Amino acid sequence: MERLAKILYRFRFFWLGPIIAVTVVFGSLIKIEMDNSLKAWFSVSDPDYIVYEDYRDTFEGGRVLMVVLRSEDIFSLEVLNYIKQKTEEFEDLAQVKRVHSLANANKVIGTSEGIEINPLLLELETNNLQKIRKYALEDELFRDYLVSSNEKFTAIVITFEDMPAEETDKAVCQVEEIAHKGRPRNLEVSLSGDMRAMSEFNRFTKQNQSIFPLLTIAVICIFIFVLFRSLYKNLIILLVIGMSLCWALGFYSALGYTFNVVTGMLIPLVMILSIANCIHIMKYFDEVREDSKKREAFIRTIKYITIPCFITSITTAFGLLSLSISHIDAVKHFGIGSAAGIMFAFFISITLVPLLLSLLPSNQEIKRGRGLKHLLNGISKFNERRFKYTLVVAVLGFIFFGWGITKVKIETNQIEWFPKKGDFYKSSMLVDKNLSGIGVMEIVIKGEEDVLKEPEILKRVDKLSSEIEKLPRVKKLISLVDYVKRINKALEADNPEYYRIPDSKSLIAQELLLFTLSDDGRKELENIVTPDYAQGRISIKTESMPSRKSLILGNLLEKMAKETFSGTGISITLTGTIYLYNLLQEYLLESQIRGFSLAFLSVIGVLFIAFWSARYGGLSIIPNLLPIIFIMGIMGWSGIALNTGTVMIASVALGIAADDTIHFISRFRKELKSNKFPVQDALKETTVSVGDAIIFTSVINMAGFLILLISGFQPTREFGMLIALTLFFALIGDILVLPSSIVATRRFLIRKFKP
Repeated sequence: MERLAKILYRFRFFWLGPIIAVTVVFGSLIKIEMDNSLKAWFSVSDPDYIVYEDYRDTFEGGRVLMVVLRSEDIFSLEVLNYIKQKTEEFEDLAQVKRVHSLANANKVIGTSEGIEINPLLLELETNNLQKIRKYALEDELFRDYLVSSNEKFTAIVITFEDMPAEETDKAVCQVEEIAHKGRPRNLEVSLSGDMRAMSEFNRFTKQNQSIFPLLTIAVICIFIFVLFRSLYKNLIILLVIGMSLCWALGFYSALGYTFNVVTGMLIPLVMILSIANCIHIMKYFDEVREDSKKREAFIRTIKYITIPCFITSITTAFGLLSLSISHIDAVKHFGIGSAAGIMFAFFISITLVPLLLSLLPSNQEIKRGRGLKHLLNGISKFNERRFKYTLVVAVLGFIFFGWGITKVKIETNQIEWFPKKGDFYKSSMLVDKNLSGIGVMEIVIKGEEDVLKEPEILKRVDKLSSEIEKLPRVKKLISLVDYVKRINKALEADNPEYYRIPDSKSLIAQELLLFTLSDDGRKELENIVTPDYAQGRISIKTESMPSRKSLILGNLLEKMAKETFSGTGISITLTGTIYLYNLLQEYLLESQIRGFSLAFLSVIGVLFIAFWSARYGGLSIIPNLLPIIFIMGIMGWSGIALNTGTVMIASVALGIAADDTIHFISRFRKELKSNKFPVQDALKETTVSVGDAIIFTSVINMAGFLILLISGFQPTREFGMLIALTLFFALIGDILVLPSSIVATRRFLIRKFKP
């Protein structure tokens, strides 16, 4: 290592050229593209995602934006005229596939010549408001979908084509602007639907990429200045952060990954974790600079610090890289991108920081805080005299928080990730409470051509629908049978007794043909059945519910549907956005178990290899397991669920927590090898010499992650809080539990023990 250090010093200015060139190349590759659609969570090769895409292409397609309207009198002439006008304006927007509202909903009326299909608001010009109100509230397809039973809410449902994030945000703004223009005084307007959710995700992603990094920079600068009292060292660290970020984002973009609300945290994470190596390098350089010239200080720093910094970087990278085996694409991409960022930061730090420090004037005063030194001396004495108390408390903590782990739950209901006081959450709850609910599951029925004109099959659909409607939390069902029964009733002079499935296939075919003679009727049916009547959907709208209950409901629906069509040759598929989010439960659990197992084995394996000692390797497990067990226990006891943000905690925390353990044990062994000190004195010297760097890196990292608490997105907020807490427990583990463990096991741990 000394030879390498000498070579690095000799060619120290030469390395600047390649580093700057690589920075320029990576910088040119950076491409910030957002995608918060379902593709952020699911791989395009995921079988269930493929089924969902096939369903969307066959039926509804696109993204849905709901304009929710609230008024004490929805059926007033003023409000209905507003709905009619806005429906036409929304239809004129670019990339709109369909607009569905009371204005263009079809009314089916029996006539002497058959049936007549007209828009519900056709008679608005004659001010026949009572007839409109009566029909809207009595029709099964309208009630609690387009208009609430309490007559206070209605919805305009707009289906857009798929579009990039920027165009999604633009379309949402356009709809909001149009909806508020010319709005009657007594009418309240809000937006909901999956397109609005995507727009909110985009907003949080931008927040992760802009506001948080700026605040993080401010916090880092303040802490670094307090630690070193040097603007020059602040500039060095900012340079390392900037170049590390440039390399990481360029590499991430080169892989073709896009940013979403999870991977958006890549930027603050790389920024925060980039500084740990810088601080340790600067602290050690200052230490050896007191009795060395520049060249010697450079060589001694590289000789000692390179291995510990490399090991800390590789353990952090392994912890993050373990996320790459997740089935959730957002988690996988975050793991790969951040692991690369950490290794880039190591390379840049070890190359640039000693070089730039050596350019400081020789008479540069190195300022040290006495208060912190006194604190570390006190900690060292406490560890020596009260190590048994520390270990007893740690064991009790392991038991208490280990028990809490059994109480950790998984939650993938995305609406719960948004702030409860936010407009999106409130408007979604309005839909959930007053209209058809915000959850949607789809049963797709597939058979031979015209199979959905068979009375026997439609009666089975009808029977299944009736049974599903009785299930708790199910609010609304829409399928082909609703249209067939509606047409059949209209043809029989609106006699309620004929609101049923006819017994004749030919009659059903005639009724459906009559309905599709009008353009509006044909478009409406295409949304629920394919033109060859081989595939149809039963759209089940549910209220918002915890994901574990949604998962149970989904399994029950699939079982009921398969039993209903058993022996008919019809295939059944369950899909829909809620069904896919339910799958995330399984993926999250799998990610947690597999990811953490891989992270634990790789990180602990690296520690055993790095220390080349089973005793020190075994010793390092204790302070690294402590923060993981404690934080998972806190999640269980406090009710914080495992979600797309918190699922990364254990793996990320393990990689970060190992850093300070490595620096502490490496320094302790160095002091011990020097034969200058007995064990207690070596521990004291270690605690005082690396303790301040450990405390400062931990405090800076905690402060950086705590900035995420201001996020309105719950998984981001919980990720920041839990990582900060993990770092706190890791700090406790490294400056209290680890030294206490060394004192307790010194006779076993250290050969030729000197009391």
